[in-house]
Amino acid sequence: MKNIKEILLQRDNLSEKEADDLIREARDQMDRYLQRGDIDSAYHICEEYFGLEPDYITQLM
Repeated sequence: MKNIKEILLQRDNLSEKEADDLIREARDQMDRYLQRGDIDSAYHICEEYFGLEPDYITQLM
């Protein structure tokens, strides 16, 4: 399985900074979901931000 950053660089043609910023934003949003107890939204964060399956969530942790 490729890592999220590699996918964003290759599939979406993002720069490294853009990919890093988007990953950081997704992590922050996941933390907000978890703080509110919204486990379902946190679980689906990779789909929301990257269009990827929930399997990739471990890379954000």
